[in-house]
Amino acid sequence: MTIPKKGSRRVRFGETDYDWRIRKKPTYSQGVADTPMLLAVQASAEVPRRVLVVDLRVSRPDNWISPHQTGVTPGLVRDIIRRALAAGWSPLGAGPPFRFEYGVPRETVGTLFPEPKPKKTASRKP
Repeated sequence: MTIPKKGSRRVRFGETDYDWRIRKKPTYSQGVADTPMLLAVQASAEVPRRVLVVDLRVSRPDNWISPHQTGVTPGLVRDIIRRALAAGWSPLGAGPPFRFEYGVPRETVGTLFPEPKPKKTASRKP
C-alpha cells in the first residue's frame, strides 16, 4: 500500500524524506465526528516501504457537527515520525500499515511546533 503523490506534502526528518497526506474530504463517519482524523506517512524513496497510519485522536476540523481550527504542520509531522520510529515503525521495507496514535489538542493552528522563520541578515555598507 502506498499513498498517492498527488496531494501529498514532503517533509525531511534526519536524512530521509517522507511524504504525508490527510484525506481531502471527510468520510461520512469523519463528517459526523464518529471517527478521528487520520494522517498517512511514508518514505519518499522508490523502494518497498511501509505506510504509517496515524490516528490523531481529534475530529476533523471540517466535520459537520462541531467545526474547529486544528492544524497539522510539518513540524508536527516530524514529531510524529520521531515518535513512531521510537515505537518500532520501520519505514523502509515491506509490511502491513503501522498503526500509531498521536493526540493533537483542538484549536491549535500554528501553536504546536511552529515553523521557524528565516533570520534576516543585515547587510553592512562599507
